[in-house]
Amino acid sequence: MGGKGKGGGGRTLNVEGYVATFAAQKQEFQTMATLEPYNSVSLSAAVSGRLVELHAKDGASVPKGMLLAKIDDSELRAQQKQAESNLSLATQRERRTRTLYQQGGATLEDLEAAVANLQSAEANMDLIKAQIEKTEVRAPFAGKLGLVSVSEGQWLNAGAPVAELSDVKKLKAKFSVPQRYASVVKVGDKVILKDQERNVEKKGKVSALDATISESSRTRQVVVSVDNSNGKLIAGGYTSITIKMKAGKNKSTTIPAEALILDRDGAYVFVAQDGKAHIKHVKTGLRTPFSVEITSGLSKGDTVIVSGIISLREGVPVNIKDVRHSMNYEVD
Repeated sequence: MGGKGKGGGGRTLNVEGYVATFAAQKQEFQTMATLEPYNSVSLSAAVSGRLVELHAKDGASVPKGMLLAKIDDSELRAQQKQAESNLSLATQRERRTRTLYQQGGATLEDLEAAVANLQSAEANMDLIKAQIEKTEVRAPFAGKLGLVSVSEGQWLNAGAPVAELSDVKKLKAKFSVPQRYASVVKVGDKVILKDQERNVEKKGKVSALDATISESSRTRQVVVSVDNSNGKLIAGGYTSITIKMKAGKNKSTTIPAEALILDRDGAYVFVAQDGKAHIKHVKTGLRTPFSVEITSGLSKGDTVIVSGIISLREGVPVNIKDVRHSMNYEVD
């Protein structure tokens, strides 16, 4: 690469140049992705048994906590009554023993045994209640049911699916952006989602970014979310996504990547002025394998030297033999 030392009065180098022209850069990224429910779960029975109640209906909207299906719990209810009786008796014995202990009519061992018996009765009651709760299939969140796959009276094995529940009032889509956009896309950036088949367009935003860049693909996972309370978008549909990234007020220019030089002091380029090469330190933005965005350090009309870089020094005489015009170096 070119050094920074002063150039001598040697021969004039013939080089190519690229004229810096400033404009507001295109600050958006486009891709395609599949829409997903923001929350989705397959509802299933936690225990085996006969289905005695079925309140789930195909395609129905249900509130959080609604009972959708009930497995026969008659045996557990009988056990619960026995457990309630044992708990009541253990509670009374513990109270009597504690009173006697305080009056000197019972030993500490008697009181400890009564307390332990009470705790055992309480634990048994909690266990039966937990087993009864497992016979119920309830909606963990408000959403819309898919097609119900069971019928009342049917025997269900533990884990048998009842229906799919999805929150489709809010949708999300996951996709990847190239490494050059990894630090440009921000949470909160505006997004345009469009169902091309149905010509439906909605506004959304970037809601999450993966913490790292994939080492294999050099891409970063992005999640966007969109309000779908009006139901115009359909989960599972294919949609185009346009991210409107936040751009600064200052205009920028893009130059061929080979013109940029990096060292311990930062990034710089050589520009041709009055027949000599001069160093200009610059700040960079988006990059591609072919181009780099310059956000500051260059002025409109600067002729950036893009060839013969290895031979350049500060003050070396140069002759611009050709100026590149035709290639498109816009970063998008």
